Amino acid sequence: MSASQTLGGPSRCGRVLGPSLDKIIKNAAWRKHSNLVSTCKSVLDKLDSISNSSSSDLSSPLFGLSLSDAELVLQPLFLALDSGYAKVAEPALECAFKLFSLGLVRGEIDSADPQSVAFRIVDAVCKSCGLGEEAIELAVLRALLSAVRSPSVLIRGDCLVNMVRTCYNVYLGGLSGTNQICAKSVLAQIMVIVFTRVEEDSMGVAIKRVSVNELLELTDKSLNEGSSIQFCQNFINEVMDASEGAPAVNHSQKLQNGDASESKPDGKEGESGDGEAIEGAESGGGGSKIREDGYLLFKNLCKLSMKFSSPDNPDDQILLRGKILSLELLKVVMDNGGPMWRSNDRSGLKAEIGIFFPMLVLRVLENVLQPSFLQKMTVLNLLEKISQDSQIMIDIFVNYDCDVDSPNIFERIVNGLLKTALGPPSGSTTTLSPAQDITFRHESVKCLVSIVKSMGAWMDQQLRLGDSYLPRSYETEASVENHLTQNGEEGTVTDYELHPEANSEVSDATTLEQRRAYKIEMQKGISLFNRKPSKGIEFLISVKKIGGSAEDVAVFLKNTNGLNESMIGDYLGDREEFPLKVMHAYVDSFNFKGMDFGEAIRLFLRGFRLPGEAQKIDRIMEKFAERYCKCNPNSFTSADTAYVLAYSVILLNTDAHNNMVKDKMTKADFIRNNRGIDDGKDLPEEYLGSLYNQIVKNEIKMKSDSSEPPSKQANSFNKLLGLDGILNLVTWKQTEEKALGANGLLIKHIQEQFKAKSGKSDVNKLNGRRPIITPLHEYNLVLKVESWELVPNHSNRFPSGIPRG
Repeated sequence: MSASQTLGGPSRCGRVLGPSLDKIIKNAAWRKHSNLVSTCKSVLDKLDSISNSSSSDLSSPLFGLSLSDAELVLQPLFLALDSGYAKVAEPALECAFKLFSLGLVRGEIDSADPQSVAFRIVDAVCKSCGLGEEAIELAVLRALLSAVRSPSVLIRGDCLVNMVRTCYNVYLGGLSGTNQICAKSVLAQIMVIVFTRVEEDSMGVAIKRVSVNELLELTDKSLNEGSSIQFCQNFINEVMDASEGAPAVNHSQKLQNGDASESKPDGKEGESGDGEAIEGAESGGGGSKIREDGYLLFKNLCKLSMKFSSPDNPDDQILLRGKILSLELLKVVMDNGGPMWRSNDRSGLKAEIGIFFPMLVLRVLENVLQPSFLQKMTVLNLLEKISQDSQIMIDIFVNYDCDVDSPNIFERIVNGLLKTALGPPSGSTTTLSPAQDITFRHESVKCLVSIVKSMGAWMDQQLRLGDSYLPRSYETEASVENHLTQNGEEGTVTDYELHPEANSEVSDATTLEQRRAYKIEMQKGISLFNRKPSKGIEFLISVKKIGGSAEDVAVFLKNTNGLNESMIGDYLGDREEFPLKVMHAYVDSFNFKGMDFGEAIRLFLRGFRLPGEAQKIDRIMEKFAERYCKCNPNSFTSADTAYVLAYSVILLNTDAHNNMVKDKMTKADFIRNNRGIDDGKDLPEEYLGSLYNQIVKNEIKMKSDSSEPPSKQANSFNKLLGLDGILNLVTWKQTEEKALGANGLLIKHIQEQFKAKSGKSDVNKLNGRRPIITPLHEYNLVLKVESWELVPNHSNRFPSGIPRG
C-alpha cells in the first residue's frame, strides 16, 4: 500500500484530511509557515491513532470524531486559510469541499455561535476569497456550494447571508468573466437548493440543476470567454454530483421561543443593511428553521434590488449590476416555486402590489411613443396571462379600483391597452418601426378580448350558482338605485359615513357599488380642486364627500392623497372668509409643543407649497408663528418674533439650496439680518447659528406638485371602441404617468409609501373567493421588465478588483 493511501489513518475524515495536509506541508514556505507545517505534522500523527467511533458524538461537527478531536484535526485548515498564501490555501479549500460534499461535516452552522468549529470553517472559506487569484475564487465557490448542497448541514442566519455575499463579491469583481459567470451560477443554484427545501420543509429533497445558458438569457453574455458557459455548467454539475448520496441529517426544524434568527447585516454588498430583526414564525417561516432562513434570504435579495446609489456616485455600475443580479435571482426563486408559493394567502401584499404594479407594469404599458420593444412585449405577455383568470381581474377591480386609497389598476390596464391598440397619435414622433407598432396593436387587442371574455366567464359562473340568487340581486339593484337617488338630482349618498363591514353577498355588492361611486366622485373633486381649489371644495361638500365645517376641510387637505400641493397652498392663503377659517383650522391641527423652530417649519411645509403671492405667504406664516408661540409660550417674547424669524428661515433655505444663487448667505449674514427682531432685542447668537447650520445642512423641502390637471385629450378611447359601458369603469381619466426609467428618487418615494402603508392592507374578496393577491409565479415576468430596465445600454466595464465584504 502506498504512502499516499495511508495518510490520515483509518477514519473517513482522516482519509480526506491526510492528503490535503500533506500537500499543505509540501507547498508551504518553511520559514514563513513553520507553525503551520508543525501543526500539520502533529495532526497527521494524531490521525493515525484515530478510528471511526462506533457511537457518533452529536456535538462534534465531524462524522466519527469526538468534539475535541474535530477541533484538533481542523486546526491546520484554519491556519492555512488564514495564511494569505494561495499555495497552502488552495489544498485547504479542496479539503473543505470534500468534507462538505461527502457529508462528513454535520449539524447546524449559525453565526449565533461564532466559536463553533463548523462556523469557523465557513467563515475562513469566505475570508480566503480575497487572496486575488482565479483558482482561489473558484475553490471558494466550490466549497460554499458544496456546504449549502450538503443535506448533512443546515446553514442558518447571517452565516448563510455571508456566504451569498461572498459569491456576490466574486460576481461583481471576479478576476475573469468565467469566474463571474461561475459565481452567478453558484448563486442561482444556492437559491434553488434553499427554496426547494423551503417548499418541502426538509433537507432530504431532490434538487434541480440550474442551466447556465438560461441564466445568461438577459444579461452577462459579454462575459462568455469562448467555452465559459460549458465550463461553468460542468462546474455546477461536478459539485452537485459530489454531494449525491450524502446522508441527510434530521435537524430539529422547529424554532423554540427566542430562537428566531436575527439578521443584522452591516450594510455591505449583498445584504439588507437595515439591521432589522426577523420576526420569527410570523415573518414567513411558519416556525420552521428552514423556512425562516429562506425568508431571510428572500428579504435580503429584495432589499438589495432596491438599493440606490449615493449622491457622490450616482452612476455606480457595480451597484447597478448587483441590483440586476438580485432581480434575476428573485426570478430564479419564483420560477422554481412550488405549491407553497402559489397557494399561500399573501393578503399582506396588497399595498406592495399597488405600488410595484404601476411602477413596473403600467409605467411601461402607458408609454406609447418611445417604449422599449422588449419591455413592452414582456408586459403585454404578462397582462395576457393575468387577463385569462377572471377571478384575478375581478379581484383587481374590487381591491384597487373600488378602494379610495389605492390606484385604479384595472382602469389603467384597460386604458393603457386601448391607447396601445390605437397606436401613436398621428403627427407624433415615435421610436417604433411599423412592424413593432403592428405587433403592439395586435397583442393589446388580444389582451382586451381576453379581459372581456374573462368578465363574461365570471358572470356566467355567478349565474350558475343558483336561481335563488336572482330575485335577491334584482331586489338589491332596485333598492340601491332608490337609495342613490333619494338625496337629490345627482343621486348622492353620504359616502364618508359608509361602513364596508357587510356580511351577506347582497350587502357586499351594495357596499362595493357605493365604494366605487365614492371613489369616482372623490377623484372628480380632487381633479377639480387641482384646477380651481374653491370649486373643488364646494363640489366635495355638495356631494357630501367631506363635511362642511372648516375643520373637516382642513383634515381633507392634510390627509388626502393626490392633491396638488401648490393648490393647497394657494387655497390656504386665500383671503375669503371660509378659506381663511380653513387655514386657521389647518395650522391649529399641528402640535409644535417642545419642537425646535426649524423642525416645526419643516413639518408645517411638508404638506403644501407656499403660494407665490406675498400677501398669501404673509397670512399663512403669521398664523404659523401664532400657533408655534401658543404651543411654546416661553420660546419668544411675542409671535411677531417667530413671524419674522420664519420669513428669515425661508429666505435662508432658498439662498442656501438654490443653484441660481451664487453669493451664498454666511452665518454672520444670517445673524446680522436677524438683529433686534425680539422686540428690539437680539436672539442669542448660538441659537441663530444652530438654526443656520440646521437649514444649510438639511434643506426644507416643500413638496413639488405631484398631480397635474387631467389630460385634455379629446379622444374617448372607450367610446371609440364601444367599451364605455363596460362595468361603468372609466368615468374619470387618470393622468398618465411619465414612462421614465427607475431612479433613486422614485425608489425613495416607494419606500416612503411602504412605510406609510405598512400593516394597512385590507384585502377584499368577492363571493368569498380567494383574494386579489396573485401567486408569485404570475409576477416573474415583472422581474424581467425591471432587469431589462436596469441594464445599461453600453457594454459593462469591470474593475480588476472590488473591496471585499
